[in-house]
Amino acid sequence: MIDIRAPKPLVAVLAGILVLAGYPGLSVADEASEKALKEQMRIMQQRMDELAKQLQELKEQQKAASTAAPAAPATAPAAVAKAKEAPATEPKFEKFLKGFYATLDVSFDDVTKGINGLTAYSYSLVDPNNPNSGAVQGPAKGAQQVGRLGYLPALSTNKSQIGYRNTHQIGSSDVDFILQVETSLSLTAAPGLRTSNVQQSNVVTGAIGLGDTFLGVQGKSWGKLKFGTMYSPYKKSTDRMNPFSGMLGDYAVVMGNSGGDNRVEFGTRLDHSIVYESPNFAKVFSFDLLYSPGQNRTFDNVIQSAGSPDCSGGNQPGSGNLPLNCDDGGFDDAYGIDVKIDTGPFYATAAYELHRRVNRNSDGIGSNSLTYGYLVGLGNGISPLLDWNTYNTYVGEFGQNFANANGFSPPYLIDIADESAVKVGAQYAFPIGLTVSGIWENLRRNLPQAMQFQNERQRNGLWFAMSQDLFGGSDSLSVGYAHSGATPGDPGGQHNYNPNAQANTADMYTIAWKHKFDKQLTWYFDSALTINHGNAHYDLGAGGRGLTTDCHDGTNTVFIDYSSAGPTTWGGCRIQGFSTGLNYKF
Repeated sequence: MIDIRAPKPLVAVLAGILVLAGYPGLSVADEASEKALKEQMRIMQQRMDELAKQLQELKEQQKAASTAAPAAPATAPAAVAKAKEAPATEPKFEKFLKGFYATLDVSFDDVTKGINGLTAYSYSLVDPNNPNSGAVQGPAKGAQQVGRLGYLPALSTNKSQIGYRNTHQIGSSDVDFILQVETSLSLTAAPGLRTSNVQQSNVVTGAIGLGDTFLGVQGKSWGKLKFGTMYSPYKKSTDRMNPFSGMLGDYAVVMGNSGGDNRVEFGTRLDHSIVYESPNFAKVFSFDLLYSPGQNRTFDNVIQSAGSPDCSGGNQPGSGNLPLNCDDGGFDDAYGIDVKIDTGPFYATAAYELHRRVNRNSDGIGSNSLTYGYLVGLGNGISPLLDWNTYNTYVGEFGQNFANANGFSPPYLIDIADESAVKVGAQYAFPIGLTVSGIWENLRRNLPQAMQFQNERQRNGLWFAMSQDLFGGSDSLSVGYAHSGATPGDPGGQHNYNPNAQANTADMYTIAWKHKFDKQLTWYFDSALTINHGNAHYDLGAGGRGLTTDCHDGTNTVFIDYSSAGPTTWGGCRIQGFSTGLNYKF
C-alpha cells in the first residue's frame, strides 16, 4: 500500500493562501510594504513550484507501483495465526457436505392385475383314501373375483433415499473408520408403517437407518469390514446387470424371488450383518463375505429376531390374516459369498446365499391342496406333518364352529428347512454402446420327501438383458426377459388352485427408454408384462418399488380370524403395466 497523503509544506502553503484570501486588504499602501509583499509572493511562488515538482514525482511513483506486484502487507501475529486456521476449517466443512447423497424417484403407473376371466373350481380326489389317485374337477366356487382388477392409475415412490457417508483416519495409522447412514423416503404418500391388505410391516418408512446403514473399518491393503444392516453380496453382485432397477420390470420379480409375491427372499437387506469386502486384487478379482446371526431364542424361529421390528423373512407376525408368528418365512442365521472378475468391458460373478431353518408352517392354514386335505381328513392328531396342538388351542379359544366357518385349519409342523440360492452371471460392454447381461440361478429348499408336494420354493431362473446407448449416451433403450422354472410342488394357497394344471412357471418381458438431461436427472418410460403359467403367481414391481401389483384380488375380512382368509390369490394371472417417471441423484 502506498501513502498518498499531501506533504507538510503543501499544507502550510494552502493554509497561507486561505489566510490571504480571507484578509480584507491593505490599509497602508506605502512603498516599503509593497516591496515586502512582493518578496513574500516570490517566496510563495517558489514553494508552489517545489510542491508541483513533488506532486509530479509522487504520481510517477504511483504509476510504477501499480504495474509491479504488490508487496505483502505487514500483518500482526494474531492475524497471521487466524489466516493459518482459516484454510484448515473450510476443507473439513466441504468434506462433510460431500458426504451426503440421495436418489429421488417418482413415477406415474397404470397396471392391471390380469385376473379377469379366471374361474375358481372345487376339486376332489378320485379316491378319497389315496392322495395320489388324481383330481376330479367339481363345480365353480360361489365366490370369484372381488374388487377393481383392471388398470388402476397410481403414483409411486421408488427406491428413494437420502444418505450420508464418511471416513475418519484412525490416528496416524493407515486404517480408516467408516460410516454410512441411510433413510428411505416416501414422496408420494405420508411416511409410516408399510402396511397394506396383503402385507404388514413394523418398519417405519422415512426413519433414519432404513437403508444400508453401518459402521466399520477399512485399509487399502486388506479391504473393508462393516457391521450393520446391508444388502447381501448375493444381491449386489449382479446389480449392474439390472437396467430396470426400481422399475416395473425389475429383474427381482423373478430373480431371487422364491415365492412369486412381493418379497424377494434373496434380494433383501439383512439386519445385524457382518460384511467383509476384499480389495480389488490386480484390479481384476475381488470377493465379499456375509454373516448375519439369527438372534432368535426359539428353536423354530417363530418370533422376531432380537432387536428387529419384523420377522427375518420380511413380514410382521400375523401378516396375511395368519397367527401372530414368524412362520411365513422367518429364518435363523444367514451366510453369503460372492466372487467377481472385472476387466472393464467384461464382468463375471458367482454368488451363494444360505438361510438356515426357514419356517413356513403357515403354508398349511387354509390350503386347497388335495394332499393337505387328505392329511387333515385322517383325523385330529393323526398326521405327524400337521401341528394339531396349535389348531386345538385355537379351537379351544374360539370354538369349533368358528374355526369351521372361517376355514381355519392346522398349520404344518415340520415345514422348516434350509433355503439356498446360487447364481452365475456375466456381462459384456461392446464399444458401440451395447451392453449384454445374462444370469442363471438355482433356488433350493431342502425339505424331506414327505413335504415335497407343497414345495414351491425350489426352481431354476434365467435373466437376459440388453441396453443400447443412443444419441451419444444421452438416451438408452433396454429390453429384458426373466424366466422362472418349474417347482416340485405347490402349497395350494390360491383360490383357483388347480391340481391338474401345468407346471408352475412364469415369464416376464420388459422394455424401457431412458433420457438423461444431465448426469443427475433422468426421465424414463417402461412397460412390463408377467405371464404366469399353472398356479404360479409372480407379480410386477418387486424389488424396491413403492407400489407393487400382485395376483391378489380385493377380498377383505371384517376382522382378523387367523384363517389366512383375506386378499385372495389367483394363480395364472397376467399382470401388465406402464410407468413413466423422473429419477434425480446427487
